[in-house]
Amino acid sequence: MSKHKGIEESLLRVEEQLAGMGKDLDELSRALWQNIDHDDPAALDDGVRFKQRFNENRGVLEAAVAQMLALLRDYPLDGPGRGTDESLGEIDERPLQEPAPVAKPIEPGLAPVSLGDLTNRLPFGFELNGKTYTCATAWPLFYEALLEELYETSAERLSGLAEYPSRFTYNGKILFARLPDKLDDPLPVADALFAEVDLDPEDLIEVIRRLLPKVGFSTKMFKILVKEKNRGTVETLSIAA
Repeated sequence: MSKHKGIEESLLRVEEQLAGMGKDLDELSRALWQNIDHDDPAALDDGVRFKQRFNENRGVLEAAVAQMLALLRDYPLDGPGRGTDESLGEIDERPLQEPAPVAKPIEPGLAPVSLGDLTNRLPFGFELNGKTYTCATAWPLFYEALLEELYETSAERLSGLAEYPSRFTYNGKILFARLPDKLDDPLPVADALFAEVDLDPEDLIEVIRRLLPKVGFSTKMFKILVKEKNRGTVETLSIAA
């Protein structure tokens, strides 16, 4: 393993761990509150005081995690002034050129995950960070619902992918842009933010899997709800490796 590959895998692994910390803290916070004996005045006072200290320290920790994530994502993998490798998703501030067709890039630590045959299954919704969302049963509308939620929580990071379209591509295809004419089938997400939806379900799922860590979510925090076209049976599918 090269030094370059090794450090990127380490960066990605730490980013996913830090991004997933929020869910673990939420679960612990609920458990702490539920464990308090609310019928015992002394235990209630002690429990509330501890919970207040927990909340205060959690705020400090989450601020430090956010700063660390921002720092790690700025790491110059190719060195200052040397441009970028599109498949690695780093910013290239040189004048844009049309991306050459290439084989689907595989980011270190992100080998494609097979969810089986999706031909007879339609999206029903998704779970993100412990919350469930439903959507219309079409893959572009499913992606639109997810992007709307990601924009609500991570607007700056999601918009940042459109600043330099070569930062985040898949199979030679630009995925986010400020102008719709940069994309084959543009989906408006917000003002001056468009996403590519000309993707088959398998490619769309792979794009989502690579997108989540870039906007602050672990793939373990996300699941897809699908149902069969004929029977309507609902399944929950994980995209984590």
